[in-house]
Amino acid sequence: MSKILVALLAGLCALASPVAANDFPNRPIRVLHGFAAGGNADIVARIMAEEMRKILGQSLIVEPRPGAGGNIASQATARADADGYTIVLLTTAHAISPALIRAQNFDPVADFQFLSMVTDFPFFIVVNEASRFRTIQDLVAEARAKPGTLTAGTAGVGTGHHMGLELMSSTLGVKFVHVPYRGDSGAITGVLGSSVDFIIAPGAAVLSSIEDGKLRALAVTGPRRWATTPAVPTLSESVSPGLEMMAWIGFAAPQNIPRPVLDRLNAAIRQAVDSTEVRARLASLGGYPSASTPEEMTRKVTAQIALWKDVAAKAGMVAQ
Repeated sequence: MSKILVALLAGLCALASPVAANDFPNRPIRVLHGFAAGGNADIVARIMAEEMRKILGQSLIVEPRPGAGGNIASQATARADADGYTIVLLTTAHAISPALIRAQNFDPVADFQFLSMVTDFPFFIVVNEASRFRTIQDLVAEARAKPGTLTAGTAGVGTGHHMGLELMSSTLGVKFVHVPYRGDSGAITGVLGSSVDFIIAPGAAVLSSIEDGKLRALAVTGPRRWATTPAVPTLSESVSPGLEMMAWIGFAAPQNIPRPVLDRLNAAIRQAVDSTEVRARLASLGGYPSASTPEEMTRKVTAQIALWKDVAAKAGMVAQ
């Protein structure tokens, strides 16, 4: 009798995952992110939530949990039930935090099941239109001739902008004076008022001012030139082959969600990113939309954590 019971239980377990996959989702999904409502992460979360609602047939409720560089939302997700009904939109900050925060309340890789990438964002190296720097080569030449004199504005300490600046500094062998602002708007105000020599900012923040002639882009940090600014070279082609600085956004869930649920979420994200409307909206925010497999995102996040730890060490930044 015991052997029959064991066989029946095994059969039920084997059936459980397919049933769960067919049933998922049967209630709304929470989409957490760690930044303020109305910001870039929030906008992307809502674009994706609306398209995924159409695909999954359930609402996706976006819940901003701002603070600690996104770590509040990450921690809440790591501690959530591993059932697929809580996911988190992660940004580059997730990979930077281990380099700057000594004691996190979660493991940035082991406590998460990465679902898919959504988009990558290049930064722009931007100056005031009246700046003496006409090209990125001009700026780098002066930085080498007068070390530690050129000022560079970013959206704040520990942001992707800041770490990108440090990566550029170490790669080029130059030293800039970092001027942190409270967000991109502050940095833009600074460069428009000539308070800093240049800033590093995403396209969503500066492209309109570039098109209006208020700012001049010297370089873009991605792998190719930006479509609407074809005359602006990449860092790789102009000053240092292979030098790229990309921010990114992707989705993750708690570790150990059922594989059928993981596959369902990954498929929904990929379908959403591939839709014409979503691709256009993400591109309008200055991004290169591109989904991925869970394994590809895991490898990317792991590599990014190692990269930013190395950049922080070279810059003399000590984790607090």
